[in-house]
Amino acid sequence: MLSKLDGIVQLVTSSLVLFSSIGIFVLTLNARYTHAIGRVRDIYDELKTDSQAQKLEIELNTMVYRCHVLKWSFGLLLCSAISSGVFMLGSISSRFIGHVSAEVLILFVVFSVLFIFSSMVCLFIDVLASLRATMIHIERVK
Repeated sequence: MLSKLDGIVQLVTSSLVLFSSIGIFVLTLNARYTHAIGRVRDIYDELKTDSQAQKLEIELNTMVYRCHVLKWSFGLLLCSAISSGVFMLGSISSRFIGHVSAEVLILFVVFSVLFIFSSMVCLFIDVLASLRATMIHIERVK
């Protein structure tokens, strides 16, 4: 019984590290999303009064695109957290009950890694779009 408890403590500890890293990633995404939304509002206000409407519209479209990409990144990260949680609960229950197959648990781990990788790709796309929006703002891209 003690070895089962040690395995469960090890599993829970590693899962907590995973959820902590997901939490840090969520904070990063939240900061980027908040900045992008704030910039969209600022550009929209400038668009009403500024004479450079064409440049501002291009920048606004880029910022809205960034918001959409970050929204997808959040969603994929949430899917990763759910998949990791199901894996953790399935692993704990399989140690006690033994009815959960290892193939199903491996599938949830693969999905979790796939979702978090996809979320990171979306974050990279956002970084590239952020650079493009900056170049539009400083008039280096036409």
